[in-house]
Amino acid sequence: MNKVISFGCRLNHFEGKEINHLISKKNDVVVINSCAVTNEAERRVRQAIRKAKKENPNKKIIVTGCGAQINPDQFLKMNEVSSVVDNVNKLKKSTWENQDSSPSILNIFEDPQDELPSYDYDGMNVRENLVIQQGCNHRCTFCVIPYGRGNNRSFDPSYIIDQANKLVKKGVQEITLTGVDISDYGSDFKEHYCMSQLALKILNKTKIKRLRLSSIDCVELDPHFFDLLQNSRLMPHLHLSLQSGDDLILKRMKRRHLSKDIFKFIQKCKSVRPDITFGADIIAGFPTETEKMFSNTCELLKKCNITHLHIFPFSPKKNTPASKMPQLSKSVIKNRAKILRKLGNDLMEKLEAAQSKPRKILVEEKIMEHCIGYDQNYIKHQVPAFGIPIGEIITV
Repeated sequence: MNKVISFGCRLNHFEGKEINHLISKKNDVVVINSCAVTNEAERRVRQAIRKAKKENPNKKIIVTGCGAQINPDQFLKMNEVSSVVDNVNKLKKSTWENQDSSPSILNIFEDPQDELPSYDYDGMNVRENLVIQQGCNHRCTFCVIPYGRGNNRSFDPSYIIDQANKLVKKGVQEITLTGVDISDYGSDFKEHYCMSQLALKILNKTKIKRLRLSSIDCVELDPHFFDLLQNSRLMPHLHLSLQSGDDLILKRMKRRHLSKDIFKFIQKCKSVRPDITFGADIIAGFPTETEKMFSNTCELLKKCNITHLHIFPFSPKKNTPASKMPQLSKSVIKNRAKILRKLGNDLMEKLEAAQSKPRKILVEEKIMEHCIGYDQNYIKHQVPAFGIPIGEIITV
């Protein structure tokens, strides 16, 4: 069984990999790296804790991540759990050297002293995440993640570029810039600096072959973004933090964009990179969402041809403004999520059929005589090939 079981976002999975490195010589612990983004995510975490203890009765079960940061007591009450570790301390070597005295849960908003991610160990994949910031300054009405991650803290550009060069030397061919809200990168610096400037500098200062961006918020993007988009080493696929395509629902979510902003942004991107594709996070069944509002979301997705959909059935998080709004029935939420998933599958099938060649695929895995990996538009392929090593970019 894995020593670290991670749930949730790219950032959390990256941190789980870091923790696994820190505890590589310890055989008496299992770490559950929790997520709190939905009630279902927290249920799965509790389920994983019980299963881990059942399978490892003599090992300590330690819980960390956003769930542990936001509500440590819910885990400390579980008989299976030995201790909890907050999101700041979980990447510190000292935390795992002496588990007899776990650190107290720090207030994530009071000057958290982040442990910067390290890439000094072996075992890198050919596609890796590079963390550029922590936290989020926004307070969307459905979201608890700022209470697990704190406010935006951007990491120093020179540090990030150094880490990117380390990854390249270790054989990494593709880097994804990730964090909690990467579009807001640099807003906490005294002098103007932004995500696009950072990405351009990484492309200029390293030999990384492919660069991607994790989820972005289009209204936060800086004037340099379209300069970045023209660079052929930035992959032509963007994942948008969209959530809904209805303006009233977006306002009730306390989002910072309207549907027209998404449409204009996508049209501008297509004018700069005609081969670009898009994905989006969508919440199904947000409180007060009518059939017409739901239809507006579906129409925007079709009009903009947003194909890579991550669908989240709405579940009210305790103490969030959205939890106090008039709720939809679970059956309606479930049905709308089902419709959205089918729409996403249909749009993806049309995209795959319409994609022109060549497809440039980064080989990440080999099974028998087949190579598996993602192309420039983040479409997964399995192609027959023989004698091609992992890490090669093949053209088909």
